[in-house]
Amino acid sequence: MLVTLTEVYKDSRGQSLKNYKPKYTLRSVVVNPEHVMYIREETSTLDLLHEGLLPEGIDSRARFSRVTVDRPSSADLIIVGSPEQIQEKLILSRKKMLKG
Repeated sequence: MLVTLTEVYKDSRGQSLKNYKPKYTLRSVVVNPEHVMYIREETSTLDLLHEGLLPEGIDSRARFSRVTVDRPSSADLIIVGSPEQIQEKLILSRKKMLKG
């Protein structure tokens, strides 16, 4: 069963190089839990949050995780949520799949 998570990503559309200031936004991503290699705390994204570079509305207490998925190629995703919260979502999706 697939799991929908919220990814933080850098959106560089429509920005000139002269006055470049990174803009981050959120998007939903759908992940196959069987392809998750590891999850770890992503503390550098907290700096972006405190600098006001992330979209408005993200709670100042939010935590972020780097999720690495494999297949067809390896990719790192910055996901809103602690490693424990993400792990719980992945485990719940497997339980739902087993119950059918």
